[in-house]
Amino acid sequence: MTGEGTVAGKREEPANRFDLSVVADPLVRDALGALLQDWRMAKRWDDLPPAHLAVHREILRSYIAIAHPPPRADLAGIAGGDPGKALDDLVARDLILLEKGEVVGAYPFTSRPARHRVVIGGREVGAMCAIDALGAGAMARREAQVRADCAQCGAPIRISTGAGGLGIDRVEPGATVIWAGVEPVSGCAADTQCRSMLMFCDAEHLGAWRAAHAPAGTGFHLTPVQAVELGAAIFRPFLPEPAGKDAR
Repeated sequence: MTGEGTVAGKREEPANRFDLSVVADPLVRDALGALLQDWRMAKRWDDLPPAHLAVHREILRSYIAIAHPPPRADLAGIAGGDPGKALDDLVARDLILLEKGEVVGAYPFTSRPARHRVVIGGREVGAMCAIDALGAGAMARREAQVRADCAQCGAPIRISTGAGGLGIDRVEPGATVIWAGVEPVSGCAADTQCRSMLMFCDAEHLGAWRAAHAPAGTGFHLTPVQAVELGAAIFRPFLPEPAGKDAR
């Protein structure tokens, strides 16, 4: 059934790092606790130095403004010198990804080839997964267009969000569903859990994919509305102020 959680056993309650003001569906609250347990939230945010937080937010603003992250050298002023310590800390917290010392991803965005993409302000950027793509507009407090392909058949999927990224304006095809798989996270979620957060053109294709790829897997079968709530709850705290005013 659409919207049915399949995680067995007691679920952890969401930590206070989520924006629960945008969550109306109890299943979304369950999904938050299952996907981002308290230990992961603590690892990400506890004792995060202000300069490192400023670097993180600047990276996100850059993705929103120009669809790619700033060069390492441009972060020196925000970091108070060599940004290496801040970047290494953000990697250890699984907030960003680095390659050869340069940023190549900052949840929800990625510079790598991506199955899910989001358009904000006319600029298209890759997203780490389906939930990241659907939460990016809410983080930016702007309308967004999400582009993806059905993970089973490759059919194009298009979802437009309005109301500051919190509401859905259009879903094509109308039967689109989202799977948020619960997977063990070892170090980097982009290489583990994100790979099981996918869009499907209908529930039948989700069922076929699960039978072939994750017959014993647990997770959440979500409607687009539920998936937008989930993404918004996760990512709105990443940029608590509108990104448009001070983005380059």
